[in-house]
Amino acid sequence: MDQSLKDFVAEAEDILDNLDESISLLLDIDPDDHRKPAIINAVFRHAHSIKGLSGMFNLEGISSLSHKMENLLDSLRLDKISLSDHVVELLGQGVQNLVRMVRAVSDGRGDVSVELGDYLKELEQLEKGEEKTQDNDLSAFIGVPSGITDVLSEYEEHRFRDSIKRGMPFFRVSCSFPLDTFDVQLEALGSAIREMGELLTTLPETNLSGDDNIGFTLYFTSREPEGEVMKTVGSDERTLESVPYLEKTPSGPGNQVIDTDTPARFEEGSFEDEIRGVSQTVRVDIGKLDHLMNLVGELVIMKSGFVNIAQRLRNMGDTIPGDLMMDFGKSTTNMEKKLVDLRDGVMDIRMVPMGQLYNRLQRVSKKIAKDLGKKVNLQFVGHETELDKMIMEEMVSPLLHIVRNSLDHGIEDAEVRRSKGKPDTGNIKVSAYQQGNHVILEVEDDGKGIDLAKIKKEAIRRGDVKKDEIFTEDDVLGLLFKPGFSTKEGVTEISGRGVGMDVVRKELEKVGGAVEIRTTVDKGTRVILTLPITLAILQALLIRNGDRIFAIPMGAIQETIELTGEEIKTMQGQEVITLRDRTLPLIRLERIFSLPAVTEGKSIYVVIVAMANRSMGLVTGELIGKQDVVIKPLGDSFSKSVGLAGAAELGDQSTILVLDVAGLMMEAIRLGAMGKRTH
Repeated sequence: MDQSLKDFVAEAEDILDNLDESISLLLDIDPDDHRKPAIINAVFRHAHSIKGLSGMFNLEGISSLSHKMENLLDSLRLDKISLSDHVVELLGQGVQNLVRMVRAVSDGRGDVSVELGDYLKELEQLEKGEEKTQDNDLSAFIGVPSGITDVLSEYEEHRFRDSIKRGMPFFRVSCSFPLDTFDVQLEALGSAIREMGELLTTLPETNLSGDDNIGFTLYFTSREPEGEVMKTVGSDERTLESVPYLEKTPSGPGNQVIDTDTPARFEEGSFEDEIRGVSQTVRVDIGKLDHLMNLVGELVIMKSGFVNIAQRLRNMGDTIPGDLMMDFGKSTTNMEKKLVDLRDGVMDIRMVPMGQLYNRLQRVSKKIAKDLGKKVNLQFVGHETELDKMIMEEMVSPLLHIVRNSLDHGIEDAEVRRSKGKPDTGNIKVSAYQQGNHVILEVEDDGKGIDLAKIKKEAIRRGDVKKDEIFTEDDVLGLLFKPGFSTKEGVTEISGRGVGMDVVRKELEKVGGAVEIRTTVDKGTRVILTLPITLAILQALLIRNGDRIFAIPMGAIQETIELTGEEIKTMQGQEVITLRDRTLPLIRLERIFSLPAVTEGKSIYVVIVAMANRSMGLVTGELIGKQDVVIKPLGDSFSKSVGLAGAAELGDQSTILVLDVAGLMMEAIRLGAMGKRTH
């Protein structure tokens, strides 16, 4: 079964559970209970939902059955048939049939493989009921304005007539609310009424409206004492009055006579199958997963403690019995293996396909394109690529901003595109794919590209750079990430007001990602986002500079090399090394974090890290080894610190800092040009 049908089965099971629960409430409801119409309406809505959902997936059997149940419920709402045990049993049997059909879809048998002949015949016969006989206008029976029937829906008119037939006390409340808050106040009034009775209708009233107000008249019934009704609904801003009965009595709509002793037909042995769930999917609140991941993180730290103890025991030599040391080592190794399995399992639960985000992004993007009056073909690739749920939600704003930029600034108007020999319809492609321990998101358009000269001119005007400075293409594009930087003349609702690529970069840095731009004039622009697959637990390389230990995420590391200080060169004020015909910039952690310098007289280590198609080297004095670490936030006081992703605790209760490779790369760009990574 493909993923879309799995999603359908999971969603359908939720709806059917709600449908079954609502039907069960009808079993014990009193015919005069004011909650009865609301419960029937709830059942009706759930049946409508399953009909709409199955229609989206072209499941004709489920759609047809739920539609017939919907028709029956509509007859029940309008009192064309009476609510009885037999009707409730038939509705319950309908739910069980729907469950069987959803199970057939889950098993790959199709929803039309379930035999429903006899059940459908009985359902069709029952839903017909008897034709409703028209009475006079409602004003002939209670004190309401003449012609009110003309402004009521069929269901509202039925509720009025049914309440009259049962002799329910009627009330009318007139009110007027300010235009800017009327929806909130009207909903609060309606909720108060529904707590003590049935709200029949809400009608707008022009004669109650002031210059900045809007008026309403609400009709409702309640068996609460009039004094209690006044306490709940009445106020200085509202007029509450009782609606009197007149002498006439309406003839109610005909009700079909039902043989309530007719037993509903259930297949032998069907009960267990109908109660058993269909979907293998469990929906879990992300907060529970965060809690579980925190517990796994604590276990990772405890495991590191055991490894540390094992190493110390080995260093004690013959003072520890050999067999005891061996057993302890085996137990530690087994625990480590099981913990890795647990960690991977929990992390896998947090992963969701990019298709979830694409569906939302596509809908909004089409609306923006329509508002801009541009013809654009939107293409989304990599629906099945998975990403941590929390990271995905953080990417909503950056991705939307980039796509909006492509639509507004990138894709030209049809006339301009024709003059350039391009088709009228522009193209925007959003791609997602996995690369090692990262997910790459790309937004590419075939628009006008970015005018580098215009960017530099604007930067000079703003005072960000000097007129005589020499810039590479990367340097110029880097200016786009300055806060508030924009070359757009004027402000539109689509473009926003000074919220630019700097916000995109900040959002990426929050999750340890990076952003890169590639552009060609009149050919288009490509924005590349590099993201970690997950943030919770990661494998890292521990390094030591002086007395400080740092962790570098393994997903960002290409390799480690050992070299001497003489092999480090300086180019335009930037330290670099040559590695297999590549010139790579170096960055020294002691300069960023004010640490003792790594001694140049002996061999030093360089960790080659890469992200967003770029590479650089981190100079360190010692490589300690690989270890799983749990990243914890540093807090607001460190929010402006360059190059730090968070902190982690080791098994000996010491705390280390986790490096933000993307942030360090941005610092390297600030210090000088960077070498490109080759593939």
